[in-house]
Amino acid sequence: MWQYIVIAVILISAIGYVLYRMWQSFRAAKDPCHGCAGCALHDKLKEKQKKNGYKKPVCFK
Repeated sequence: MWQYIVIAVILISAIGYVLYRMWQSFRAAKDPCHGCAGCALHDKLKEKQKKNGYKKPVCFK
């Protein structure tokens, strides 16, 4: 019986992780940095968007 509980917990965790990663990928679909906030490209994109008047930078996590 306890084996089924362990398997159910593992399956629920795996499905939850897949759904979370899918949500992240849809959220960062238009983000060229894909959520990364620590590279030179990120800084350049933030500067470019500041000049264009955007309030939220492209690489906003």
